[in-house]
Amino acid sequence: MSLLFVAYDNVTFLDVAGPMQVFQAANVLRRKSGKSAPYVIKLVSDGNGRITSDVGVALETQSWQELSTGNRSMVFVPGGPGVWDTQTQASVTAYLRSQPDEVEIASICIGAFLLGHAGLLSGRQAVTHWKYCKRLQSDFPESQVRADSIFIRDGRIWTSAGVTAGIDLALAIVERDFGHSLAADVARGLVVFLKRTGGQSQYSKVLEVQAGIPDGRLSDLHAWITDNMHKSLSVEMLAERLGMSTRSFARFYVEATGTTPRKAIENLRVDTAQRMLLDYPQLSIKRIAEKCGFKDEERMRRTFVRHFGATPSEFRENFSSIQKN
Repeated sequence: MSLLFVAYDNVTFLDVAGPMQVFQAANVLRRKSGKSAPYVIKLVSDGNGRITSDVGVALETQSWQELSTGNRSMVFVPGGPGVWDTQTQASVTAYLRSQPDEVEIASICIGAFLLGHAGLLSGRQAVTHWKYCKRLQSDFPESQVRADSIFIRDGRIWTSAGVTAGIDLALAIVERDFGHSLAADVARGLVVFLKRTGGQSQYSKVLEVQAGIPDGRLSDLHAWITDNMHKSLSVEMLAERLGMSTRSFARFYVEATGTTPRKAIENLRVDTAQRMLLDYPQLSIKRIAEKCGFKDEERMRRTFVRHFGATPSEFRENFSSIQKN
């Protein structure tokens, strides 16, 4: 199977290299087991020659116009600052539209915008880097953007979230093509998770709140919350620490962060619990629930299911299984 990675000036280097490495690792493992290498990996562009990635590394490509059309293939569209270039949009869009209906097409990160320009997201679910999900939905309103997904397959179209999510997508393709065992071996070799529990939100919500705060008072407050996670942490308690009325504090917090104090505290509790589940395997889930301020183990379980679609036990097993191997 030919895997055709579309390159253009200012493509994100990791968007290209990450998924490529997954498929090459699958090739190596198949050869070691006495089987043929399944993937032929090619870097293609609009014309032969060298393109320059976003980190300044030159990439040698072959012309997509010169490729034979007889072999089964899948096209990958990495993201990168070059996505916004109108010439790149025109050339890549034309190439994507020329693909037969049976060819699968996958985007990595903001490469989804090039799929959108080609009309490939119309009526489909899609995802991109969390910073650009709103823009993707605005630019292509006929699509259904799911901001909390790591990757999505909708028919022959695959889209993935920010940068390293392309690795998740590639592992899913290996698993689809050759089964769980090979995909798990590839993931272990690359020291990555075969399957992440939950969506992007589990990694970004707390950082997203912190990044949007220009006011030092809230940074100090969040540090205090982290040190006192085991307490009830009512909105009244937080307001008192900042010398504000409860109503004024709640309004101030929403304006500064875009979320409510209660929701932010829940996210902080969940974020801390995730780390403890993996970093302290000797601690029981009940003890972690206490340390993170959940009133009991059942409340922590319900919160994890709501956030990730998985219980704390499932989360710990999913993430620690690869670390143990």
